[in-house]
This record gives sequence, C-alpha cells and structure tokens, in this order.
Amino acid sequence: MPQFPLRSENTGTERTVSPSYRPISLVAERAVRYLRQHGGSANSIDLAQGVMATRAPDEETARRVLEAAFGGDPRLAYRAGTWIEAEVAPALAPEERPAEPETKTEEREPDRTWLYVEGERPAPGEPFVLRSISALRLRGDIVVGACGGSATPGPEAGRTRRGILKAVDGAIPIMHDPPGAIAAIEQWLGEPLPAMLSLRSLAHDRLGLRRHHDLEALAARLELPWREGEDLVEMAETLDQCLRRLCRPGERLRSLQIEQNRGPSPIDWKRYGFDREFLLKVPPVPGTYRFYDGENKLIYVGKAKNLSRRLGSYFRESGDEPTPRVKKLLDALHRIEYELAGSNLEAMLREAEQIRRDQPAANVQRNVHPHLGRAARLLSILVLEPAEPPSVLRAYLIRDARLVGRVGIGPRGGGLQRVERILEDYFFSGPVGPTTVPGPDLDVEVVARWLKINRDNVVAFDPTDLGSAREVIERLRWFLDQGTPFDPDGSPVFRR
Repeated sequence: MPQFPLRSENTGTERTVSPSYRPISLVAERAVRYLRQHGGSANSIDLAQGVMATRAPDEETARRVLEAAFGGDPRLAYRAGTWIEAEVAPALAPEERPAEPETKTEEREPDRTWLYVEGERPAPGEPFVLRSISALRLRGDIVVGACGGSATPGPEAGRTRRGILKAVDGAIPIMHDPPGAIAAIEQWLGEPLPAMLSLRSLAHDRLGLRRHHDLEALAARLELPWREGEDLVEMAETLDQCLRRLCRPGERLRSLQIEQNRGPSPIDWKRYGFDREFLLKVPPVPGTYRFYDGENKLIYVGKAKNLSRRLGSYFRESGDEPTPRVKKLLDALHRIEYELAGSNLEAMLREAEQIRRDQPAANVQRNVHPHLGRAARLLSILVLEPAEPPSVLRAYLIRDARLVGRVGIGPRGGGLQRVERILEDYFFSGPVGPTTVPGPDLDVEVVARWLKINRDNVVAFDPTDLGSAREVIERLRWFLDQGTPFDPDGSPVFRR
C-alpha cells in the first residue's frame, strides 16, 4: 500500500505509515503530540486527562489506563514516574512479528477504512470533481494502513488508486461523503466500492440534519470539538467519535452497513409510459425536461447540463433512497418529454420561461432573496456567453423579468445592430412598464439563482450602468475582439 505522509503540526516533520510498520494507536498519536507541546514529558494523571479526558485517582491507575490505550506503541516510554517520547528502533518486518494469539471471543468487527476526499461540486446537479483522496484503515483503535494522494491524471494517481483499492479490500469503507463524491470515487477507481457506510446519511436519518450538511455541522451537533486540518489521523479520530455517538448501544458496523445499503426498491417500469430504453436514448447534452402525470397534466419542469445523466439519476436501482419530494414526484409521473438546448444558459432560460408560463405544481414558486441584489430582480440585465460557429458570442437581454432578445454575434460584428436597437427601445428610452415589454416571462428566482452559481461561466451586467446603448455596443466589440468574454485563465471579464 503506498505510504501517506502524516504531518506533525508542531515540528513540520513528516513520518509515514504503511503495513510494514508497527500499527499506531490513535490515543498514542495524541500522546506524542501532547508531549511535544508540553516540554517532552508528563505524568500519567496529566497525560490521561490531556489525551483521553479521563480523570484518574492516582498515578498508578492512570499509568495502567494509558499503557492499555497505547497498545505498546514504541514511541512512548514510562521512566522515573513520567512519560517521554522514546527513540524508535526499526520495526520488525511482517514475517518477523510474533503471531497474534488465537482467542475464542465473538467474531470481531471487520476493519474499517475511513475515506477522505478533497474536491468540489461546481454547481448543484453537476458531478463532483475529485482532487485527492486519502484512506486510513483501522482495526479497533489501531491504524493498520494508510495511503493517499492526488486523483488528478498522472503517475501518482495510479499509485493512489492501487492503494485505495487495497485499503478498502475486506474492510467496511466509511466516509462523510460530500454530494456526488461516492460516484466520483467509483468512476475514478473504475469499479464500484464495497457497500459504503455513509456517515452523512446516518446523521441525516438519526439526527435530522439536512441531507448535505458538512462535517463541522455534525461535530457541533454532537458537541464534539472541531478543527479542520490536513492530518489524516486527527480527521479519522473525529469521524470515529461521530460514528460512535451515532451508533445505538450494541450496534455492529456490519449490520449497519447492510441496513444502509439495501437500496431502493426495484423500478416497476410497467407503471410508466416509457422504459429503460427511452432513458438510454436521451442524449448527454443541455436541455429541458417535463414530467406529466397519467392525466397528461404537467407536474414538473427541469433543466440539465447533461439530460442523459439528469434523467437517469431519477431511476437508479442502487444507492440512496430518493428524497420524499422526489419520491412523490415519481409516484405521480407517467411520461417524460425533453427538448435539447444549445447551452446550459439557454436551457436555464427555457426552464424559467416554462415554469413562469405553466406553473407546474412540483416547481415551488419562490421569492427572490434580497441578498441576491439588483440583478436578481432582473430590472435589466445583459448576459453574454461564448457561442458555436458561425456566431462567436450570444447575447441575452432581459428587461422586467422578460426575455426581450436573444442575439448571436458573428466574428465581424453581425448582430450588434440588432442588439443596439433592442437596447435603445427597451433599456435607454426612459422608464418602461412591464406590460409594454415584449417577450416571454421568466421565473425570476430560477434565473437569479443560476446567475449567482454560474457567475464564473458567463458575463452578466446591467447595461443601464453605462451611459448609452453605444457604450454597451463598444463593450461588446471589445469582447468580440478577444474572441471570447473570458480571460485566458477562464475568468469572465468585466470592463467598464
């Protein structure tokens, strides 16, 4: 298993943990850190209080408690009434270690492997982008293996992948999984994980935390100390404490793993007016989709950057049970229609138009949050995005929550005159009442939320912040000269 560096925050040094080294007790790990922070030595009473929050009546009792907890960790020595950090001799190779004595106790709990990932989900509904992944395998309170590294393409990713697969082999994999992380890990590994135990789902079910809460919120709810850092052992210890408090008395991890991974009921395709083949033929492109009930009544409108993935996500026969809201929607669903769009922005505007026009029952009408600002109210806004040839850019002009223009701009400025006319008529001709503005109505909240989330992917500005339609056109010509509204690093350009 590849070695994973575990940092000491005080010394800045690194050490490695691998199966060829003596296992590490998590309590011993804390003790070593405690000694380094307190002058290199401590008596048993203070050390037990500092690393185990245990009050012992005397030195001898505290020493016995610590010795049992340290599991013979060679880094810790008790001399002349105090604990110190000892020099560690080279560890025995696995074949030189004495065999563990056989016991006739009940079947022990399988190893558990904590997985921790770094990455992000660019926007709700988008796939999780995996940056790095780490694993810590524990047997009881002993670390028996650790690995981790980059998940981005390259030689290191291959080594990390092999290490992760070995870390979860035969163990119960557990993680506090960010939305979409498990699917991203499985895609990166190229194979499904053994039945994952989700700490996030467990906290949702037993504490009522929102489904996508973060680990800090869980620790606070359980009244556990929280300090975010890069130390994998500390992170695993925090996760382990959360897990212990979420488990019921006497509950075993294996039974909990089985219970959590039963998955949803198999899909009864006969109840729908479509089948699995219909979903497989949906193209992986942006677009909108509409759900109808058995009486041909529109019940929901949605949009997706990838229609195939989004529609398929509603009909998984493994994984989490659907949320109550989605289950209610699927119970009423009979048939699906979808419409392709040229871009994610185009799909969003069509969705906003259809929701505003048809007001489907399952699309909850929401109020615009004041903190989204003036753009959220869509008094006037121009949105610009790159376009496919023969256009270079595509401009959308919105006034008083209506889409008054959708104009492609060619490489030599074709379309700019039309944009200028729209600006003169509806943005720079004095106050314009909503009833005099042409174009389809838009659900303001849908547009505002999308713009807030995707502000790094499009240019959006209020054209009336400039002095005239001509000044707006000059700005668009500048974008046209660049060939894109984005800098080389991909950031939108906002220039006055």
